[in-house]
Amino acid sequence: MKRFLFLIGLVLWSVSAYGQFAGDWSQGDLSRKGAGIAVKGEKLDHESVRALLTQVGGQEMVDSWEKYARQRGWGIGLTAGGYTLAVAGLAYGGVYLMAGVVGTIFAAIGGQEAVDKLWDDMGPRVYIGGGAMLAGLAAGTTGIVLLCVGNRNMRRMVEACDAAGLPPAAELTFGPAPSGMGLVLRF
Repeated sequence: MKRFLFLIGLVLWSVSAYGQFAGDWSQGDLSRKGAGIAVKGEKLDHESVRALLTQVGGQEMVDSWEKYARQRGWGIGLTAGGYTLAVAGLAYGGVYLMAGVVGTIFAAIGGQEAVDKLWDDMGPRVYIGGGAMLAGLAAGTTGIVLLCVGNRNMRRMVEACDAAGLPPAAELTFGPAPSGMGLVLRF
């Protein structure tokens, strides 16, 4: 009997020590936090998010979530990279544009031939800067659109999960734990 009680005690201790807790939730407890889901303000790990989405909407919902998360990630990257390129293009083209304008004023004293020679030298650099600026603005604007659409769709999915109000199913398995092998309680 002692061994049986000792075994039960070890099982309960390992479940409490290594369990992943998502907890029960009621309507209004779920929210989106970054690219994840939070229950009562505590962010769930990736596996718990997948389990929650699978329970509410099946594998199709998990695939949609991952698609929108990638879309959101691309949006962040395109926005940051695009506007960085736009600022660099503006700086590069702007310097040569201002140099060309000032140079034109001084070259006008030397005649039309001096002005034409100056713009032949400066013109391509201004166009390169302007092209980089336009490409950066286009990438940044596309990134904002992807970011907003991904965020909106992820928020809608969290609202759908919250409206479902299903408590997560618990599963007790033997598998890898933080300190080796053991019983793991997954919600």
